[in-house]
Amino acid sequence: MMAWWRLWRSLEWMTESHRQLEDRTGFPDSKSKTNTLKLSDLPPELIILIASMLSTQSAACLSLCNRAMSQILGPNIWHCLNPQNPGIRASFLSDLSKDLPQHFVCYRCVQLHARSPVQWPRTTPKTLTRCLGEEPAFVHCSQSGILLRFPHIQLAMNRHHLGPSHGFPLEAFQSTEVIESDLCENIVLLSVDAQIVSNELLMRSQQWVLLPHNRRDELVTKRFLHHICHHIWALGKAGDNLPTLMKSRLDLLEEQGRCCTSTAQCLKCPMDFVLDAVDLGERGIAGCLTRWINLGAGLHPADPKWRSHLGKSLPREVTYEPHPLGSIRSSFENQAAISFKDFTARNIYNLLSRRERKLITRRADGFIWKLVCRDPHRWCLEHAEQSLGWALARISRFLSSKYRQ
Repeated sequence: MMAWWRLWRSLEWMTESHRQLEDRTGFPDSKSKTNTLKLSDLPPELIILIASMLSTQSAACLSLCNRAMSQILGPNIWHCLNPQNPGIRASFLSDLSKDLPQHFVCYRCVQLHARSPVQWPRTTPKTLTRCLGEEPAFVHCSQSGILLRFPHIQLAMNRHHLGPSHGFPLEAFQSTEVIESDLCENIVLLSVDAQIVSNELLMRSQQWVLLPHNRRDELVTKRFLHHICHHIWALGKAGDNLPTLMKSRLDLLEEQGRCCTSTAQCLKCPMDFVLDAVDLGERGIAGCLTRWINLGAGLHPADPKWRSHLGKSLPREVTYEPHPLGSIRSSFENQAAISFKDFTARNIYNLLSRRERKLITRRADGFIWKLVCRDPHRWCLEHAEQSLGWALARISRFLSSKYRQ
């Protein structure tokens, strides 16, 4: 690459010297014609030499500049981009997608896919494309419908790197859901938000389980908060398993009137967590699980930080180095728009707020509780103006598709 740079600078210097010489002699007329070196003005031999110094994907992009460049470089360059070379082909498509905001690289079939079939994580899709259906999903919470697949992470990072015309906004990962179970006679809240720190997608979530005081032991025996991650939920050591951890939190709450909020971590995936118990007075007692998760940079599905969340073994050549205790939590909280204290207080308010088993329950603060898929036991929290905007967008898409037909 340095050789190509030196060659290009020497050609620029030669052209500038030639132009100054013409200006002094007056031949040709420097006022009527400006001599500027263009890549297309170079002899074919020099263009081929330049292309040989580039990577395969960069040389392929160079041949796409115009028809003349494609004829000079010839068809051989495309033979290296066949599916038998998925790494090189994916790099070329990644470069190409930078100028195609409505598309992204699918690493399963190594082709460009339209962005539109990939719906936001908090939206339950009616159908999935073949590649999306084969993509393993990160089940963030067993009681929630939020499923994260690698294209979600990829599209969020595309917007971060390439601008607002690309990918997903971070709002795609922000949601608040409440489930009231008649069978278990409890209330579950799940709240999620996300932000990008140091070019990696971090997610913070809180899961609350509210029970009457006389059923406080069920937080231990029923394991409502059992799924922290694929590595921790089945811990077998007597001093480290989750029932023991939850019981110690309840004992602290009973003895001291508050619970210890020390940070713990998983050693096999990038996640910090806090397990807590909170006395909510007349409404009951609640278990609270807060997690800070690093979902990786979204560059490739083989990223150990992403793959370690899927519960699958990493390849032998790939290892995940445990992160320093509390580092993911501190990275998120240092740049969070809403502090951990305010995030917790907001979720307690949402947990205890009134909901009716009808399509929409309006609140005085401008937010609404909306039934999810008309399920009378599940609600999601939305701002009224935001909900109206989504409804208008759906109507617009419906009308445009109808007129296209």
